[in-house]
Amino acid sequence: MEKISFVGVGNMGGPLCERLLKKYKVDIFDLNPTNSKKMHKLGAITSHSLEEVSNNKIIFLCLPTSQDVEKIVLGKNSLSQFLRPDSIIIDMTTGEPSISRRIKNKLSKNFIHFIDAPVSGGPKGAREGTIAIMAGCEKKEFDILKPYLNTISKNVFHAGKIGDGHSIKAGNNLLNLICRMATFEVISLLTKDGVNPKNAIEIIQKSSGRNYATEITLPDNILSGKMHQGFTAALMDKDASIALKNGLNLNIELPLGSLSKELLNETMKAFGNDTDMSNIALTYENKFKIRLRP
Repeated sequence: MEKISFVGVGNMGGPLCERLLKKYKVDIFDLNPTNSKKMHKLGAITSHSLEEVSNNKIIFLCLPTSQDVEKIVLGKNSLSQFLRPDSIIIDMTTGEPSISRRIKNKLSKNFIHFIDAPVSGGPKGAREGTIAIMAGCEKKEFDILKPYLNTISKNVFHAGKIGDGHSIKAGNNLLNLICRMATFEVISLLTKDGVNPKNAIEIIQKSSGRNYATEITLPDNILSGKMHQGFTAALMDKDASIALKNGLNLNIELPLGSLSKELLNETMKAFGNDTDMSNIALTYENKFKIRLRP
């Protein structure tokens, strides 16, 4: 079996790495020993330094921010000091396009490849092999990497040049937030008017207003009473902020995105930054004096 590396095996990186273990031997590195122990039990090989994981040609990253990626790739005692020419770093972090492009430019001087390949679909999609992977790289790099990415998911896309994957991911999550807030607003309005929210969602899901919130968020997480999506408000705030920052850099106003982020901040202020995204329902219940949950 071919040996590859994976740095960052937390809530998102863990399920992604688990898929790779079905086909490859995987050297892992994570600063959290709990994450490492969990993956070790599943068959991963625990490494204790970046130098150890740099022995393999293919190295996956899944870290909290692009700043973390830049530090691990280019900082003191970083991967770039140990990697051989033609090594390939696949960054699955939800990151910033501009930072990814900067890292790419610096690594290319040493003939090291850097690809952004963020994902959308959450831990569940990662575990089930249905998560969307959007790779920003040259076509010849994509052809090399596709077999590895297909081990994780059947939904692998060539997004375009370096940074385009991160740009699309941030844009997707901002759109998700806009649709989510708009859906909660309308369903709250209908509920206030005496409409059964389950009936409203069922009908809208077959109509022109359908979106992820009507298909998954409300029926599976809110109207069921589960109130757990497994995605925090802080993570959504981070992703939306990346897209809004991209708009600022491009001198483009994004009023719907900005307003949706303000509404998200209301939930974070009320329930904490790490509250589950499902608690947006509680914000709308309080605002409209209604009950969406059973």
